[in-house]
Amino acid sequence: MAQAEANGQSSPSDLEKKIIRQIEYYFGDANLKRDKFLQQEIKSDDGWVSLETMVKFNRLKQLSEDFEVLVTALAKSKSGLIEISEDKLKIRRSENKPIPGDTEENRKDVKARSVYCKGFSLESTLDDVQDIIEKFGPIAHIQMRKDADKKFKGSVFAVFMNAEDAEKFLAEENFKIGEEGALKMSKDAYFVMKAEEKKKEKEDEKERKVQEAMQKEKEEKLAADKAAFEDFTEGCILHFSGTSDQTSREDLKEVFGEHGTVNWVDFVRGQTEGTIRFDDDVKAVEVIEKVKAANDGKIQVRGQDIAVRVLEGEEEKKHWVKVFEDKTASRLRMQAGRKGKRGRFSGRRDKRGYDEPRGKKTKFSDSDNEDGAETKQTEKKEVKLEDKGDADAGTKKRPLEADTPSENPPKQLKAE
Repeated sequence: MAQAEANGQSSPSDLEKKIIRQIEYYFGDANLKRDKFLQQEIKSDDGWVSLETMVKFNRLKQLSEDFEVLVTALAKSKSGLIEISEDKLKIRRSENKPIPGDTEENRKDVKARSVYCKGFSLESTLDDVQDIIEKFGPIAHIQMRKDADKKFKGSVFAVFMNAEDAEKFLAEENFKIGEEGALKMSKDAYFVMKAEEKKKEKEDEKERKVQEAMQKEKEEKLAADKAAFEDFTEGCILHFSGTSDQTSREDLKEVFGEHGTVNWVDFVRGQTEGTIRFDDDVKAVEVIEKVKAANDGKIQVRGQDIAVRVLEGEEEKKHWVKVFEDKTASRLRMQAGRKGKRGRFSGRRDKRGYDEPRGKKTKFSDSDNEDGAETKQTEKKEVKLEDKGDADAGTKKRPLEADTPSENPPKQLKAE
């Protein structure tokens, strides 16, 4: 048998390079581990596979079916991976290069030799990619990454034959694919990057759903408010003018509230005009008539005549638009306020879940009584105590003990 080595032969042609690449890929670490068909062929004849079988592989068949061409190309390979039988009709993986076992050390070695590269044309072929990356050193395996439709995505995973070439590839600062720049990194770094991107995507998606829910809730409330506005009752708003600077809302309610339920008074003391909104079942015009009837045809507030009229048409509609807008703005302010108050209690909570006050601790001084009675000291002043046990003794006064230093510091006891 003869081992495929250069042995002074001429450099391989472009076709021969492609043949070498393809056959060494078939017998390489990455493919041979998962190629069930090739594994069966190897077992049947001490590792040998006939060239007649090999030329049935589509990619090799496209390159050449001529045994002499294939053998001549393999003889120029410098990797030493493939052996050629003496009759030049069979090939096998060199016994000196067994497939590495699945050990932690080997996995680390493959990881150190694996790189990611993006920026290839979507029309690129495996040969195109190999021509670019192989400039940095021999390649053991290239995976053309494809999308769900099995179309090339423009990026690859490549495994160099040795870690030094992988490091040289990653260290190249001016690496370009054609005229365009390229993104390259270790395979490990790529997976870290993708994990961070997915994490951010999940966070962004979560935030988007929260914002959508909030927007939906806001729109639903706006729609409900708008529906209520569109169904407003006409003729229940009274406009007044000519009030004195001392007039208050209570004064207005006192005059008009006797003849119809007042829902809202839009007025601030010091103004000279405003509006009164009655309940839906109250007509403002009827209230005006009742007030005049009760006051000899006059309408006075705090002894001063005022002018009144019922809002109608466009003026009434504008009023209701303002009411709608004010209600919506008020609701949004309240919602924002409630959110801001969450977590405001910084005190501890007792077992029942109530906030425990964080005031000053009350101190109690020891008593000299032999029975251990304790006198509660809340302030440094005399406290009047009544002896309710003896009616004839009357009311007795006992001063608190003087604030004199004691041998032992006052004990701090828990108030019951």
